[in-house]
Amino acid sequence: MAELKIAEVILRERRKLKLTQEELANALTVSPQAVSNWERGGYPDITLLPRIANFFKITVDELIGNDEATMDEDMIAFGRKYNSNQYSKSEKLGFAKEMYQKYPNNFELIHYLGDLIVDNMETISDNIELLKELHQKIMSECTDEQYRRWSIHRMCFVATDDKLEDLIGQSELNWQEAIAIGELREERFVLQGRFDEFRRERNATDLLIFMQYLGRHCMNYYGNPEKQVWIENFSEPERTAAWEIHKLSLLEHFDPLCDEENGVPDAWCGCYAEFTLKAAGAMIGCNKLDEGFSLLEKAFSRYERWNLIDGGSWMNVGNEGAFGNATINKENENFMCYIRFEDGKTVWSPYLWLFWQRSDDILNAMTKWPWFDNVREDERYAEYLAKAKVMARK
Repeated sequence: MAELKIAEVILRERRKLKLTQEELANALTVSPQAVSNWERGGYPDITLLPRIANFFKITVDELIGNDEATMDEDMIAFGRKYNSNQYSKSEKLGFAKEMYQKYPNNFELIHYLGDLIVDNMETISDNIELLKELHQKIMSECTDEQYRRWSIHRMCFVATDDKLEDLIGQSELNWQEAIAIGELREERFVLQGRFDEFRRERNATDLLIFMQYLGRHCMNYYGNPEKQVWIENFSEPERTAAWEIHKLSLLEHFDPLCDEENGVPDAWCGCYAEFTLKAAGAMIGCNKLDEGFSLLEKAFSRYERWNLIDGGSWMNVGNEGAFGNATINKENENFMCYIRFEDGKTVWSPYLWLFWQRSDDILNAMTKWPWFDNVREDERYAEYLAKAKVMARK
């Protein structure tokens, strides 16, 4: 690995400016002994490098004598050590720290150094401040979103509970990443030996994964709010019917106590009604009219049950073996959806649309969905339309 050239550069730049060691020391607010030590081969504290570089009007890389070819060679040599089984974790961490002294602005190196710190849990308390420094550097200077997310991920392992949510909020997280955040918390709890919290978080993440499976096709449905149509699904009624019936079967077998008469646990009652309505429409769109109208009849009874549940109610999800004692709130006044456990712990769910069905859903479907175009003169359609108008007024 190439040697640092800080001593040569400081000496050269000081002489260019015709400064004594004492004058340079005063300008940098350090002792003359420090400057003397640097020029004899000692290394300045890493936090001083930007100040020294700015004073000489050069870059940090120029200050430490880096050039691209040398850096590439050094990174290749470091990579060999990093991936070798010849060295212990602590030795690899030492190599990375040495490299960071030389290349403090190399974000690839910063990433590896951060990983090595977190991977050495037995000595992590000795390196917390360095890990914070690396994180701050990445968040303030690095534009690569992947490095930023990795850094947040590492910090989440060591952050105190009251700082965890602030860290998560530093990245532009959305509904697609809710599951990943849950898995991150699981890993954090395992590393910290907090196994009861790990099990609770695992139940919440499993539940989010199940919601994602049930609801991901809904993303397409709300892609065109002005027309309030589900473009892709209207063009493929056969596929939609197959998917909705599949999801109905999942819910019907979700809990051993659930059957056609008792229905599904309260939490799934709304989406169970909605999936039934979608299956009915798609079947009618496929000209399978008897099956379609039979499902439409069931949709009414399922919506009626859902409409009896008060807004904001905490609803049982069933299957305690899989999801613990979790409950989910029906849409509240803040239009937010949460998973709640017996100990009061709550986890935000981005899948609100699984729990906010409306009493006018069937009327909207029957009047706006093109699947019903071929039955608008059918007597059964007129009968159900009248029923839908009554339900919509409730």
